[in-house]
Amino acid sequence: MTDSANTGSTDASGKTAPGVLYFDPNPTTARLATAGLRLAGYLVYTAGNKTEAVEHCQAHGPGGSGTIDVLLLDTASSPALSASVLKALIQVPGASELPGVLLVSRANPTPFPGSEGLPSLRRPFTTPALLKSLREAVEATPPPAAEIAQRTGDEAITRLDETLRQHLPELALTGDQLRALQSSLVALAQLPTPEPGVSLTAHLDNTRLESLLAMLEDEAARGVLELKHEGAQCRLHLDRGRVRMAEITGTADEDLRLGRFVVEAGFLSDETLESVATSPNPQGKLLGERLLEEGHLRRGELARVLINQAIEIVCHVSGWSSGRASFAVLDELHPLAKAAAGRAELRISDALLEALRREASRAEMGPHMPHVDEVYVRNDPEVARVGRNGFAREELGILENLNGRNSVKDVARKTRTGTFAVASILYRLGRARLVHRRRAPITTGPN
Repeated sequence: MTDSANTGSTDASGKTAPGVLYFDPNPTTARLATAGLRLAGYLVYTAGNKTEAVEHCQAHGPGGSGTIDVLLLDTASSPALSASVLKALIQVPGASELPGVLLVSRANPTPFPGSEGLPSLRRPFTTPALLKSLREAVEATPPPAAEIAQRTGDEAITRLDETLRQHLPELALTGDQLRALQSSLVALAQLPTPEPGVSLTAHLDNTRLESLLAMLEDEAARGVLELKHEGAQCRLHLDRGRVRMAEITGTADEDLRLGRFVVEAGFLSDETLESVATSPNPQGKLLGERLLEEGHLRRGELARVLINQAIEIVCHVSGWSSGRASFAVLDELHPLAKAAAGRAELRISDALLEALRREASRAEMGPHMPHVDEVYVRNDPEVARVGRNGFAREELGILENLNGRNSVKDVARKTRTGTFAVASILYRLGRARLVHRRRAPITTGPN
């Protein structure tokens, strides 16, 4: 549906009411909201699909006639469609600087990831409430940088003007006043410098992790790549194309601590590991350092455990599609990574290949992929029908440990196999109806 836009009305100050690009796939609600906006004097361009919205934005947005001042997107009926429309609109030159308002529903107040900070209005709403939301969005948006630069003629003054408008919107300084203030600030303090040692920063929203790792491998860089995502933090210790060690904190999705890989490799029992981990540690040393110093692990064994952990962590963080990344160059490796260097190798390209393989496997398994805490049991009649000769060695090892009590994580430790490998085999055996998830017993009340 496409309506021709009306001409905007002019208020007492001579200013034309803002122009609105309004996307709504529902023709009924679109007509009602459009009528209210036009009665208030707004210039409205309505669109019922992504193509119409992009065409209006190209013709009347900042790169066209400039009559569109704000974006209004209805997300109540189809959040996924609205997300794709917004993504397409911000690709139009200049459109990313336009303010926006989302129309949301009570059941879905945050329609898609990344929309938490956008102004929103919940359906059902009144026309005055809609006009208020649009007015506040326009007034809260500073003028484009090009407009400020034209007014002041100085990039430093432009940045200062933008900052003042963001934090002190009630101020309205002239160009001369801005220059005087900027001179005073320079005299008082120097501009901040980047964090020492950081040579690269990136947003994971628009930069894939494998691209960053591939670039650092090509550059034969040595240092730490730090990743932050939704409260979780990961540090990959890189050394001339190799991953020497990986650390991760703040994630509850999977047990990626070093102790898990020590037990899975069969080097220590759960009891011995727990004894070391809970003993006093006044110097705050890492678990790997303590295991090495106390003689529980040899250097070659430590290297193998660190590599197994690094593979799992790289596979885990490869799915992070938002957050920040930074790389700091180091002259020397972390002492723990240095102690194990040369005894086991993990090339960045090999870690990426494993991550991509698992991504494909996860997509294939979908929601049926076994979770690390789930318990599986054998379908003994079917297993007997196939016979031992019908199974691969790793399949037999897993089948023998399915006793109705061992979780996927327990089976991985007992068979010294990674949890992902166990989950993959259980998925395969489950599809063949040779195993199934343990079912809770059904209880009934008294007859």
